[in-house]
Amino acid sequence: MTLLKTLFKILSASFITGFVIILYLFYQNTSSLFFINENSYHYDVNDYLLEYKNNSILTNINVIPFPQFIDKKNSILVIVNGFRIISKQKPTKDLELTLRRYSKYISLLTGIPIEIERKLVSSKHNLIIDCPSIKSNINKYPKLGEDESYRLNITKIGSYLYASSSTGIIRGLSTFVQLIERDISSEKTYIPLVNIIDRPRFMWRGLLLDVSRHWMPVTVIERTLNAMELSKLNVLHLHLSDDQGFRVESIEYNLLHDRKDFFTQKDIQYLVEYARQRRIRIIPEFDIPGHTTR
Repeated sequence: MTLLKTLFKILSASFITGFVIILYLFYQNTSSLFFINENSYHYDVNDYLLEYKNNSILTNINVIPFPQFIDKKNSILVIVNGFRIISKQKPTKDLELTLRRYSKYISLLTGIPIEIERKLVSSKHNLIIDCPSIKSNINKYPKLGEDESYRLNITKIGSYLYASSSTGIIRGLSTFVQLIERDISSEKTYIPLVNIIDRPRFMWRGLLLDVSRHWMPVTVIERTLNAMELSKLNVLHLHLSDDQGFRVESIEYNLLHDRKDFFTQKDIQYLVEYARQRRIRIIPEFDIPGHTTR
């Protein structure tokens, strides 16, 4: 009889403990499902301080990295012949190169020629670029922490991209290209009507290429920089020296670099400028003599 009472007490205690654990797990699960922490942001556009809430978790849209704020309408804008990119200000050499590059990207995705105009023409088939700070043709090198914010507004009466820097314009154009979709049944290319306000969450968004252990020619670096631009990455880290090879031409110590697979001085200058135009910094890494392997 005593044994039965003991077993009953043990079973009762186990039941109560299990019930408490199940309640705790259920509470944790419902909390994660129903209580979403909404982050508030402050964003400075056109000298106005805007406060908005991050609704990215509720928006089905294919953009990487996901913008901080999206207001998506239940409608689209079909991209047709005659679509134009127009700069509100007189474009600098860098901006002209950027607009040509992105007009080619859009043309490849849509299959139609994209025009670049300087005169403002009222049409829903316009993408108007507005960057009041673009005044100088001085080729500035991108800096860590520079302003990369932009505002992209796609409406039924036209599309507008505003940024306070050339870097912000490039980031906004990257988003515009990513938003383009094609309807397979009708073969029409379109873009959803959206209002996007965005800036990077992280100042340093980098990619490492180990060209010392695994040689990659200039064409591969170019292709990588193009993909980085469209993905809004801003630092390319090149590992240029290791046991397998020293990959940069040395004029003074001409036996230092690899005899076959290496970048010439002109190659490096070209890649730095190629990256700069896409607002990407190249960070070279050279191991010093104290860095040895067994």
